[in-house]
Amino acid sequence: MTTSPYTLSLDLNDFRQAQVIDASDYVEASLLEGEIMVRVDRLALTANSISYGFAGKAGLIRYLDIYPATMGLANLPCWGYGDIIASNHPDIAMGTRVYGFLPIATHIRMQPDKVTAGGFTDVRVCRSVVPPFYNEYAFTHAEPGYRRELEDLIMLFRPLFGTSFLMQSYCDDNSFHGASRIIVTSASAKTAMGFGYLLKKHYGGRIETVGLTSDKNRDFVISLQCYDSVLSYEEVAEIKKGEQTLIFDVAGNANVVKALHMQLGDTIPYSGSVGKTHWDVGSFGQTGALPGAKPIFWSAPDQIAVLRERMGSGAMMRQMSAAMTDLMMAAQNWMALSESQGHEAITQKIRAMLDGHIGAHEGVILRP
Repeated sequence: MTTSPYTLSLDLNDFRQAQVIDASDYVEASLLEGEIMVRVDRLALTANSISYGFAGKAGLIRYLDIYPATMGLANLPCWGYGDIIASNHPDIAMGTRVYGFLPIATHIRMQPDKVTAGGFTDVRVCRSVVPPFYNEYAFTHAEPGYRRELEDLIMLFRPLFGTSFLMQSYCDDNSFHGASRIIVTSASAKTAMGFGYLLKKHYGGRIETVGLTSDKNRDFVISLQCYDSVLSYEEVAEIKKGEQTLIFDVAGNANVVKALHMQLGDTIPYSGSVGKTHWDVGSFGQTGALPGAKPIFWSAPDQIAVLRERMGSGAMMRQMSAAMTDLMMAAQNWMALSESQGHEAITQKIRAMLDGHIGAHEGVILRP
């Protein structure tokens, strides 16, 4: 399928609305010295992708600034794969396939630096507004265990499982703040799945895990066997108070967080906001005064910095990749993949996700 170059930009005030921006001149212009051109092949659209948009809009982390857009519009970043179709960089060859943070667009220019056998960092000025982790690209031929047929699952779970891995690492580093129970909201989200999976695998019998989800997703979440118990949001009042309990809010639903704090009060030593899968409820990370520890924004980049300082980036990624292997084997039985090709189909899929019409079991792949 031949497609004219374009970028699909979202309305900053309503992500359901999109504009197709012609990118023909952008693609046809000569590369500057040291630049490369990447043809975006496939992207994963997840709840985390949408959370990047809301976090960027709220100014928590400037995800929406790394691919500058026309005033009033935003270019949503997603994790995915692309191929280098032109190179004016002496150390990067055409035809190389890369994995990393990409816009919903057919093409993107990059300025590689810190090139190694495993990948490079895009050092364009606009990329400096986010932590370095988001600017790093891996050469697929150098990825241990890489298999092209697993790309869709890798895109869906690798960045989200990375967050799951970092959440577990944070808990371990802080001795779970003395808690013996963890409650995770939006338990059907892939970030929450991975977190529950890791907790049950490494701390089963020591740390109790409770997954909160909607009634419609409850049976699916139970089938994952990632949590010790699964409750609907309407059943928060049934959670017994007594033991120290951590809260990780993946939903970003202030009403649910309030209900948990009112129910558990001063037995909450830590309450972290991780994402916002409930996009239509309140502002990202905003809660009023509540009993227990004050809800705060949990920062994955901060934990990345801790691990890099402790073990280095390479060792961190190796540990993360090893931890993800088992999850991906299990995830093949959890997920039903769908593919949307072209800007019209992609726009419809984004709207469906924002409107809550994407099932928890569906893995959404975009093909610009």
